[in-house]
Amino acid sequence: SMRLAINAVAEKQAHCVVSGGNTGALMAMAKMVLKCLPGIERPAIASLLPTVDKEIVMLDLGANLECTAEMLVQFAILGSVYARVVRGHEQPSVGLLNIGSEDVKGHEEIREAAAILQQVKFPGRYAGFVEGNDIPMGTVDVVVTDGFTGNVALKTAEGVSKLITTVLKRKLKASPLAMFGALLASGALKKLKNEMDPRLYNGGMFLGLDGVCVKSHGGMDAIGFCNAILHAAEIADKNF
Repeated sequence: SMRLAINAVAEKQAHCVVSGGNTGALMAMAKMVLKCLPGIERPAIASLLPTVDKEIVMLDLGANLECTAEMLVQFAILGSVYARVVRGHEQPSVGLLNIGSEDVKGHEEIREAAAILQQVKFPGRYAGFVEGNDIPMGTVDVVVTDGFTGNVALKTAEGVSKLITTVLKRKLKASPLAMFGALLASGALKKLKNEMDPRLYNGGMFLGLDGVCVKSHGGMDAIGFCNAILHAAEIADKNF
């Protein structure tokens, strides 16, 4: 069924494919059938993440565990175009995820990618290295990293979100006074829950393919999968 859906996109019978199946299988078949865009070595999984005041784009989130400097530069270009077309940023700022902001920090391929992005023109603005704590603060519009680091960062963020929700519920039920306070703050708490709901951000786009392919979390419910479909439709509608 996954292959038939990808074939439908390749044969122009469908505008996009959305799957909650195995990520590796989806990536392998999509790359084989849809092919990569010219100049792109491998596709990257990109997704929108909530921050303090906006949504940012982050890639790669698990498609490529090891990346060369050239691949990271390609991801920066793909992420910038995605941020421009889908999010409406005229000149999105791009940061390379690293363990520090200094030029001497990080693996060799990260430093090489930074040197390239400082010299070449691309559909964005290179803002330098960013650290893990810059992601939720929305320091840049696009965060670029390898698939191993990106997947760990994404899963950690999801875990922290669940931790906050679980602890908050427990504390608000700890005493009658806390329950009364929760009742008074119910409107604000509901807005917080809606803004941080991971189902709203479900659907990772395979950037770099000659076709729209979106990966949903396998265990997502109907609301989350619906959002992945809506996200894919938006990307196709904007002729990404």
